[in-house]
Amino acid sequence: MRTPYIVGPPVRLPTDFFGRAAQTRQFYDLLAGPQVQCVSVLGLRRAGKTSFLQHVAHPEVMAGYLSDAGRYLMVSVDVSACKTPADFYTRVGRRLLAALSPQTAQQEPPGDAYGIESLLYDLADRRVVLLLDEFDQLRAADFGADFMTELRALAGVWDYELGFVTASYWDLYRLGNFVGLPVTSPFYNIFHPTAIYLSGLSPAELDDLVRVPARHVGIVAEDEDVAYVRRIAGSLPFFVQATAAIWLADKLDNHRGGEREVTARLVSEMGPYFEQWWRNFSDVERDALATIAAEKPVERLPYSEAEVAAAVQRLRHYGILAATGGLWIDGLLFQSWLREMVAVAPAAPGPHRRV
Repeated sequence: MRTPYIVGPPVRLPTDFFGRAAQTRQFYDLLAGPQVQCVSVLGLRRAGKTSFLQHVAHPEVMAGYLSDAGRYLMVSVDVSACKTPADFYTRVGRRLLAALSPQTAQQEPPGDAYGIESLLYDLADRRVVLLLDEFDQLRAADFGADFMTELRALAGVWDYELGFVTASYWDLYRLGNFVGLPVTSPFYNIFHPTAIYLSGLSPAELDDLVRVPARHVGIVAEDEDVAYVRRIAGSLPFFVQATAAIWLADKLDNHRGGEREVTARLVSEMGPYFEQWWRNFSDVERDALATIAAEKPVERLPYSEAEVAAAVQRLRHYGILAATGGLWIDGLLFQSWLREMVAVAPAAPGPHRRV
């Protein structure tokens, strides 16, 4: 039997996309006002950023939220596939030319901001939204402060409407810092001050994600089944689907793997993602997570109260900390990985590093 859960690739069809209702409404509220606005989408690796961008750009979803959906042109760009600004502009230009007419689609796309600006003038009757996935790529490729300044200039022209939606783990200020953009840069001013965080699913959304696909193959998920998946996976959809796929296979075999057995199997498979999370966390975030995993109070950490509070808030936004009845790691998978990692990691000497 083919699994009804999508574990790995981005979710392409609205019928297979579950949750993120609040984030989707927030996204369209920002796009459908008197003028289009720029917004930052933040989430961990495997939080579903690419799936979310594909979902909100799907014509059926757009039609459900926008009375004038045909006026919007959603242009998706995977920034991780771009090594230079010229690569980026060429990809955007190709999409804009295709939107103009079948004839212009055959033209050579421009490779700089000036060429993109010229195409945007030709699309002045549309609201163009650039969905910039993997915006963290700015840290690794040949992008600099000038590139972000050019984006700011493109969005500041009154003769057409252009908005950016960036998807990344790093917030825009930290990304700007990596490429040498000062905190006073007007680039940041074009973005809505409240980012859209792809945190964990709500209980009702997680319930649907487990039950509905199972029903498609004739299996009824009971309340205890959903709770079993939830305890192991936490509430981020990728991990929920990976755990639900194992639960369903076991259900069909009239067998339920023990939580410890299933958790150990998945931790070994998901370890690379958790390691990547860990590398990107700041010291205060790492120390807070290790302390919470050890069931110790974060108040004893060698940081200011404001630093700890900000770190805890970020980790809750990212969907890996929960605060019901105290702070706890959301899901046995990440909790188990943390405890194993902390048990073997040597204490780091010297002062704490700020990120």
